[in-house]
Amino acid sequence: MPLEINSNKNKKLRAALLSVIVSTLLICIKLVFGFLTNSISIFASAVDSFLDLSASSVNYFSIRKAEKPADREHRFGHGKAEGLAGLFQSFVIGISSLYLIYISIKRIFIGTTIESLNSGIFIMVFSTVVSYVLATHLRKIAEETDSIALSADSLHYRADVYTSSSVIIGLIIIRFSGLLLIDSIISICIALYIIWSSLTVLKESVDILMDKELPKETVEEVKEIILSHKPLVKSFHKMRTRRSGSRRFIEFHLVIDHTLSFVESHDLAEDIIKDIEVKVPNADVTVHVDPHSFPDYS
Repeated sequence: MPLEINSNKNKKLRAALLSVIVSTLLICIKLVFGFLTNSISIFASAVDSFLDLSASSVNYFSIRKAEKPADREHRFGHGKAEGLAGLFQSFVIGISSLYLIYISIKRIFIGTTIESLNSGIFIMVFSTVVSYVLATHLRKIAEETDSIALSADSLHYRADVYTSSSVIIGLIIIRFSGLLLIDSIISICIALYIIWSSLTVLKESVDILMDKELPKETVEEVKEIILSHKPLVKSFHKMRTRRSGSRRFIEFHLVIDHTLSFVESHDLAEDIIKDIEVKVPNADVTVHVDPHSFPDYS
């Protein structure tokens, strides 16, 4: 396995494992303080952290699967496991947000009594800081390794920051005014924002699973690289691109000067492949060479 690919794999696995550990820690802390304060908001946040743990666990195992090299049953590798993880996480984010709305509406009609507000506020501030630091770290690793699963995990923990912040605001309002209604309204607004944000992850995951073409700017960049080898390269056709996990698959037919020898044609194709791999990260390029005198446009 190339050094860079192996390094990315280790980074992603460490980040995914860290999110599992942090989720477990936050669940335990929130449950303890939920019982101590009798705060529904803190219990709801603990449930949200449990969903974080479920999603992060799936992420960890999906990344391990996605980074496995191609085998006899999976010739193109296991990259789509990350797309499945992203799809799962978008639903988890949506479900947790709907649950938060349910809890908030229930509080409007039923109400609640809360004890040890100062302790509750402190632990939620701690939870918010931890979630923010983790979300920032996951986003950084996701950008470095081009991982949709970690990107989705980062979004989930950023959403957890907003959720925890709403609980803090609600507890502070209760501490000084007792207006539980404001707490519920803030929680509902934040939950709707989380649902809206999760649609981005949902769309990207579906695009990967449906083999959507690479972004137009990437395709145009590949075309420019190919045509930069004129006049030996006459044209190209049958270009197809897609993404699977962090890998980008690019294939096309290359029409070249028919006077080139077999070795020269091979070397030219290899030069173009190397140029594309330099410009497009994690590219897997396949080229079929056609002589200019006998173009295959079928």
